Amino acid sequence: MTRAKSVAIYERQIKDIMSRDVVALSASDTVHEALGMMGENRVSALPVVDNQNHCIGILSTSDLVDMTRDVDDDLYHLDLVDPTSRRFLLEKLSHSLGTEPVQSYMSETVTTVTADTTIGKATREMLRNRVHHLPVVDHKDHLIGIVSTLDILSEFADASPD
Repeated sequence: MTRAKSVAIYERQIKDIMSRDVVALSASDTVHEALGMMGENRVSALPVVDNQNHCIGILSTSDLVDMTRDVDDDLYHLDLVDPTSRRFLLEKLSHSLGTEPVQSYMSETVTTVTADTTIGKATREMLRNRVHHLPVVDHKDHLIGIVSTLDILSEFADASPD
């Protein structure tokens, strides 16, 4: 890749590569609903918005992995209780699994960018914050899109001379 082409990619704006048809959750949606939406839309993260479409969080597959660790801990502790308590706790766990609100597991600290943010700056934000998705907001902080590491990698791949 020539230096001029490389600089041009870094200076391009997020609005050129972001996904505009964003599927979002509300904080009260259940984990089960979120999993269904992720599967249907083939995405690994969903922004969480309030009633005014402000991004208040993000739920990613990493957050769901953390949830399974909590379940694993609960199951480990079941071995330490008597059989009656164990049966009661298993029943309670099976009924509540997936019915918790997204708010219980979402990341509340969300790094966002605007549509005119450069690809270079967005990439630095992803690296600095160790995230793979950045919700894109307008000047009133309304969710208007999302950009992922795959979107950025695709840009570099398309610009490659090979």
